[in-house]
Amino acid sequence: MRKILIAASLLFISLSLNAQNREIHFEKLSLKEALAKAKIENKSVFVDCFTTWCVPCKRMEADVFTVDSVADFYNKNFINIKVDMEKGEGPAVKKTYTVEAYPSYLVLDAEGKTRNKFVGGMSAGAFIANARKSINANNDEANLNARYESGDRSPELMRAYIKHKVKVMEISKAKQLNVELMSLLTPQQKASPENWFLFGQNRYTMYLSDLSSPNFKYLAEHWRDFVAKNTKDTVDKKLSSVYRQIASWTLNGFYVKAKPYDRATFEMYKKQIQNTEMPDKNQLLVMMDIAIAAAENNEPKVTQLFLDHLGSFSEDNRHILFDYVSYCSKIKGYDYPKIAALSDEITRTSSNPFLIRQFKSMKERYAKKDN
Repeated sequence: MRKILIAASLLFISLSLNAQNREIHFEKLSLKEALAKAKIENKSVFVDCFTTWCVPCKRMEADVFTVDSVADFYNKNFINIKVDMEKGEGPAVKKTYTVEAYPSYLVLDAEGKTRNKFVGGMSAGAFIANARKSINANNDEANLNARYESGDRSPELMRAYIKHKVKVMEISKAKQLNVELMSLLTPQQKASPENWFLFGQNRYTMYLSDLSSPNFKYLAEHWRDFVAKNTKDTVDKKLSSVYRQIASWTLNGFYVKAKPYDRATFEMYKKQIQNTEMPDKNQLLVMMDIAIAAAENNEPKVTQLFLDHLGSFSEDNRHILFDYVSYCSKIKGYDYPKIAALSDEITRTSSNPFLIRQFKSMKERYAKKDN
């Protein structure tokens, strides 16, 4: 009896181990070959769009593609292939299907038309759920593509389409759709609450309404229209956040990586600020002067402007002092000649313990006895 139980146990363990060894079977086919095979077998093609340096791609391959339920579903329903977006046919696939983030996953019909697209690392359950949507043509990707391709340019469709393109990280397409929608709307329609997501602070900001976007420029020049349709506080907070970002990015060096410094552009920012009624308008004007001085490598002026005005800054605006530290750290041999005065003023006026602590530490390190 004991031998029978041992044998049964070993058999169970063996079966369990075998059951955990399944994974998605990726065939070594070109996309054209995969589409031809899909047509013969009446299946769709699943394309794993990856790069060799993409960490989430590797995690999905190791932790999700090897889950039995995932492997079973994908192997049953799709012709599966992997395409390196930087080699072979990868660049062409990337361009055709607007692949702009990794990992991206395409489900194509036998004609090469997109049935579904989903992006990023996810759980096995979510990965299967997306696959199920791909089998059912009634999903956002298929529906929105079809409506747009049929000529539908209704504001409702365009808004949904822009949001979806951001979701699947087709940012260039989302920006094109945004420009198209703006050309179709009246000034009053642009300022309406249903279109505020194109201008306001939200998950779409960095793609559609950041400091270099046409949407932000429009908002800055027509802010009164938006105040009338939304609220002044909402509009003020958006405007203030972007001008604060401009100063922050200029100090920490991000601005010049995105676009070349041009004094006239910063003077335009100042004019835009001057024409608003933001509560922190005067603070933001000072911050633009700080940004100009930083971009022109005038450190003494940067420091003096902070000393003269940081006491009047809001805590949100005072936060750019962290970027001031980044700015100074890039100056070879810089010894923070006015660090004691800065630290004392921050201690006197700020309620941010992290800011106070950092400048106190810098004062202890750099301040001369006679400073």
